[in-house]
Amino acid sequence: MMVFRALLVVCLSGFINACSSVYDVQYDYDLKADFTDLNSYDWLPAPDETDVDSLNATRIKRAVNAEMQAKGLTITSDSPAFFIVAHSRTQDRISVRDWGYSYDPFESYWSGQWGTEGTSRYEYTEGSLILDFVDAGTKKMIWRGTAKAALDDQSTPEEKALLISEAVQKILKNFPPPAAN
Repeated sequence: MMVFRALLVVCLSGFINACSSVYDVQYDYDLKADFTDLNSYDWLPAPDETDVDSLNATRIKRAVNAEMQAKGLTITSDSPAFFIVAHSRTQDRISVRDWGYSYDPFESYWSGQWGTEGTSRYEYTEGSLILDFVDAGTKKMIWRGTAKAALDDQSTPEEKALLISEAVQKILKNFPPPAAN
């Protein structure tokens, strides 16, 4: 019985991880930038055209600050090595899936066709989180990370914080990039 419970827990945790709502995580960086001396940072204000509200902006900053602290970096307004700018965008999306079949016995009776194609349609809002890292000395972008997620208007504040935290963790997983050879 204990083996069965342990197996069930492992399977369920794998299923939950597979159902993560954060997807399409990417990053890019300047190959000539030296990331070895980047030990402090500060925040720059988000551009005016960002879709992030003040509550989510606070959640993003908290999540990024926690991840950066875990990586050994400190936040300071006194001569930081780089700046972080967070952007957020939302876009309405439609997902259409062709199942390749449908079942409607009346349609087949009237049309004489069996097995007509069926589709399903799902409308959702996709959110994009973008983190730009700007060198404090040169004022040039040196690193960018992005993640997308399906957003739910009915999410609780705790669920929103968890989603943002997951997105930030996945974005910063590969920061700093490996040193150039």
